[in-house]
Amino acid sequence: MSVIKFEQVCKQMGEFELGPVNVAIPAGSSVAIIGDNGAGKSTLLKMIMGLAKEDSGHIQLFDQNRVLGDNSWKKRIAYQPQTTSGCSGLKGSEMKKLIAHFSSSFDEERFSRYVRELNIPLNKRFDKLSQGVQKKLILALTLAQPQDVMIFDEPMAAIDLMAQKLVIDEMVQLMDENLERTILFTSHQLHDIRKFADYLLLIRQGEFLGMFEKDDLASKFTRFWLDQPLQQPISCVIHTSGDGREVISYKENITEQELNKSNTHIIRKANVGLDEILPAILSGEFDLKNCHNQHYAGII
Repeated sequence: MSVIKFEQVCKQMGEFELGPVNVAIPAGSSVAIIGDNGAGKSTLLKMIMGLAKEDSGHIQLFDQNRVLGDNSWKKRIAYQPQTTSGCSGLKGSEMKKLIAHFSSSFDEERFSRYVRELNIPLNKRFDKLSQGVQKKLILALTLAQPQDVMIFDEPMAAIDLMAQKLVIDEMVQLMDENLERTILFTSHQLHDIRKFADYLLLIRQGEFLGMFEKDDLASKFTRFWLDQPLQQPISCVIHTSGDGREVISYKENITEQELNKSNTHIIRKANVGLDEILPAILSGEFDLKNCHNQHYAGII
């Protein structure tokens, strides 16, 4: 079952266009939405929440199309925005009362624990708190609502290492408590992506590149060190460096067979890490969509 489904969704904002996005988010999964600054990650989340309207296409939530005037789906989603407006004059305690009133899932005990562990002062106005403490308060309010779908927009930005650890640990705990719970989050932190994400949803300058299983993507690319530069086209090689003695392939077996046939000796090989794969994909250096058609002809 998919809890969120995008079908040919596009959004135009001035000269920037997001989409078309076609993806189904399965229940019980943790999805990291990854892209450069301004790629469209926050806009994607806002469209899910109805805070930004798609120009074309359809978004389904819990296997149903959203109906104008029916906001019942919001009772099943907790959302932490990247920025918060409309609460500057409220104290933390007042914000908690407001959220608890409207959220049937609000867990007072869980929230109190977050406040204690993160040292959040509830007696101060929101606009008098530092940026980091503001973020901790918003995260505590969101994490204290264990809904079917939980959405976090840059949860690790502007908070200290202790708070980052608590957030990740709590996300893991929330998933363990309900195997059907789904968590979406945007992040630039590779450590968090490695530790928590099941899937990686990739966006490059508004272009939806796809959603991939993290472990599958991490094992997809292999680096070969060769005894000589490539002398002929080799299937599935998408990147070379140096003088052509070091190449990267997205199909290890096929590339290895062709290298052996060309009498090119493989000195050694190793998987390429996510810390190198993701920047290369987002920069366009690795083209996932065209991998199956690509050859590399060597150094000219």
